[in-house]
Order: sequence, then structure tokens, then C-alpha cells
Amino acid sequence: MVKTVWGIVAAAGRARRFGGDKLAHRLPNGETVLRRSCSQLIAGGIERLVVVGSPGPEHALDELGDHLAAVIPGGAQRSDSIRAGLAAIPDHAEWVAVHDAARPFASAKLVSKCLAAAQLHGAAVPVLECIDTIAQADATTLVAALERSSLKRVQTPQIMRRDLLEEVVAQASSTDESSVLLRLGHRVETVEGEEENIKVTHAADLEVASRKYVTGFGFDVHRYDERRSLWLGGVEIQGEPGLAGHSDADVILHALVDAILGGIGKGDIGQHFPPSDDRFKDAASSRFVEHTMNLVKGAGARLEHVDITLIGEKPRLTPHRQVIRERLVALLGLPIESINVKATTTEGLGFTGRGEGLAAQAVASLSLPAVKEPA
Repeated sequence: MVKTVWGIVAAAGRARRFGGDKLAHRLPNGETVLRRSCSQLIAGGIERLVVVGSPGPEHALDELGDHLAAVIPGGAQRSDSIRAGLAAIPDHAEWVAVHDAARPFASAKLVSKCLAAAQLHGAAVPVLECIDTIAQADATTLVAALERSSLKRVQTPQIMRRDLLEEVVAQASSTDESSVLLRLGHRVETVEGEEENIKVTHAADLEVASRKYVTGFGFDVHRYDERRSLWLGGVEIQGEPGLAGHSDADVILHALVDAILGGIGKGDIGQHFPPSDDRFKDAASSRFVEHTMNLVKGAGARLEHVDITLIGEKPRLTPHRQVIRERLVALLGLPIESINVKATTTEGLGFTGRGEGLAAQAVASLSLPAVKEPA
């Protein structure tokens, strides 16, 4: 039977490049970076933790309960900190994981995979392929190119038998534990790492890694009604037949609203603005966009880009494209380069080809918090 697995969380870094205490930074789910790094280890099977560093109440480690065995000061080098952490672990502990406190996005699945591989082979680490070409260089020039097919990016947690970690900390080294193990001639098994498992270094790292990107799609159709004004993208188009509908029948904005609602999982335009509701009779569709953008904000989401296609024989979009984009800038709060508006026809086919009405498609790209809120 496998005994309790212990973990050492290296939290003694100074975070000079972050511009503040990155380990106390709150993620979208309310957890601090340090607490999240610890809780993911626990979720993956590392039952008892020693945090090496000087965390305070602002790091919220008290929320870890009995899983937190000790908090001890760090040393001058990484090996000093890991040595101190190992000394705080009971002698009977057979397996130890070492994890960077600044890696809050390692999944519980990754931790459990590393643990399983280590218990089969003695030591295991997560790695990723090197996508970019890697080369040696001096101050100003390249010296030698390295064969990237044999190179890996090494992450944590690094999990190994206690006796192997004791060999590692006996060496005065500032490198990671797996590198020392290799130098000592030991085998280190690899498991596939995760791109999201970044080591937070700069403030921008958290912005990217703590968000996920989604896409919503919208489609709308309205038949022509020459008695009405034509509204497209929040702009009144003079001298063209309007569109029939309960509101102003702005086919572009209706498709756009549906796309944004789809991205944040909030249903469709008919649920929020039913045609049976007289409050929306002849209403400007810009109201629908404003309401939808408030829902985006409430979801902690951010609209990143929209791409809209108007489908029909008339009007010609070119004379109106720029003013529509500028109106959408005001409605969406996006830079104009993040708003694309284009048009096409159906070559005389279908209801749009017969000149019976207009259709529009919209694609909305959004970012959402990737770290789930606590249940």
C-alpha cells in the first residue's frame, strides 16, 4: 500500500519581475496563486504539504486545513530551500513532490499522472516539446544551433522517492531536481506536461493563463418592409427599404447579440427580448447590445473580436461599412481593428437572392475566467 505522499512547495522567490507579491495575487476564483498551487497538488494526490518561504495571512494558506503540515523559511538557493523542506518531512515518507509555488495552473490530472509514473520508475517530471528553435548565443551572436527534437521544456511537480531527493539536496545546485538526478546518473521518467502549467513570472502571465477563449455564433433574417427605415449595425441607411420586425429589425445587431450571448452561455436574443413584449416594439437594437454587454461584464468575460457578414442583394455595404464599424466601436468598446464587417450575396439563389430580405451572420470571440469559481 502506498503511504502518504508529501509535497514541498518552493515559495521563497523574490518575484522582482512581477512587480509585487505574485503568490498573494488573487485569481478569478478568489484563490491566491500560492493557495491554488497547493490545492492542485492536494487534488492530485499529494496529501501533506510543506511550504518553504515566508507567506502571510494574505496568502490564505489557512484554508488548506490539515493538508498544510508546516511553513518554514527558505534558503539562499533552491537546493537550500528544498533541503529545508525535506528536513521537515517525516523520515518514513517514501514519496515527495517538489512544486514551484508560482505554477498555479497545473491540473490535478497532471499531478496524478506524475505521481503514478514516479511510483513506477522512481522519479517523474512533466515535459513539453520545444516549439521554437533553440540556440546557444553569446552577447550579440548565435554560437550553435541545438537539435530541438531531443529538447524538452521541464515543468513541475517533480516527484521522486525520498532517497533520490536526499541525493539531490546533498548537491549545492540552483537547477531543478530532475537535472541534478540526471547528472547523478538516475532515470527520470517523463509525462506529457500542460501548456497552461506556466511558471508565473510577469503580471501579464496571469492575465493570459487565467482566461479561456470561446467563440459564439449568431444568425438572423428579416424580410424587407418598404414602409420602415433600414437600420444596420446601429446606423440608419437612407434611401433603402427597411426590414420587418418587432424592434427596428437591425439584422446585423441581432446576429451579433446572439453570437455574444452564445459565447457566454446566456441563451438567445428571443429569451432576453421576446417579440411578444411590447416594451421592445420598434425598439432600437442598440438597447439589446447594451444589455448584452452588461451580461458580458457580469460574467467576468471580455469581448475580444467580432466578425460580421451581411447576406443579401441590397444595399451595397461598401458606402456604409466604415460608419457601421465606428458605431460598433461605441457599442462594444472594442478598437476598430477588432471589428470586421463584410457582405456577400447568394448569387441570386434563395430568399436573399430573390430580393425578399436580408440575413446576417456574426462570430464573436470572447475571453472568460479559466479558473472556476468555488462551488
